[in-house]
Amino acid sequence: MLFDTDDNYVALELTDEDGATVLYELLDMVEYDGTAYGVFMPAENAAGNVAILRLEGEDAQKAEGYVPVNDEDLEQAVFDIFQIKNMNAFDFGGNSFEANDLL
Repeated sequence: MLFDTDDNYVALELTDEDGATVLYELLDMVEYDGTAYGVFMPAENAAGNVAILRLEGEDAQKAEGYVPVNDEDLEQAVFDIFQIKNMNAFDFGGNSFEANDLL
């Protein structure tokens, strides 16, 4: 289920590997190789793993849906871009990117 409010808050309810429903919040949209991806984090557990989902539709805030990415290399590439874009906003635990790393 996708939640979208007027203040651009987007959240998804996803089912984890144990069958529990977890609310994930959209942290940022990342474009990679002409495709948009959402980077989501569990709302209740900031230390949890992020979920990388491919956007379906034309507008990130009015997405028709999000599709899981099942390619570890693609997930890492998207997450690397997310880290570079957000290096001053989040603590990534010692990433190796510098401020001059541009895509």
